[in-house]
Amino acid sequence: MYDMSRFSFIRRISMRNRLNIFNVLSFFLSALPFVIYLFMYPTMPRNVAIHYNFNDVADRFVDKSSPEVWLLCGISLISFIIMLMLQPYLSRQFKSEEGSAIMESLPGLFTLLITLVFSILGICFLLKA
Repeated sequence: MYDMSRFSFIRRISMRNRLNIFNVLSFFLSALPFVIYLFMYPTMPRNVAIHYNFNDVADRFVDKSSPEVWLLCGISLISFIIMLMLQPYLSRQFKSEEGSAIMESLPGLFTLLITLVFSILGICFLLKA
């Protein structure tokens, strides 16, 4: 009979690669608002709306090079870094006894999902400016 414990390292390697792929995708998603901002910067008006009321009317304007604009672009990067720091905790929470690949990949998927949501928010802000 074959000793299956010799092949357990393959599962660990594939799991590590899967987490790395999710993290790389999340990083590129978090950088996307910055890239869009840099391309749009020359064509943006000098003052951009940074806050809207419930009637979708802009009620706060800042200069397009303001740190607040950079912060709105960087909120996806901040969420990516926070999720990256939470991944060890999430990995322990979702560790299953049978070693399900789906359960083991959830921390990376959560990182990707949270980063996607905040990237979309940053991109929507830029497109509305």
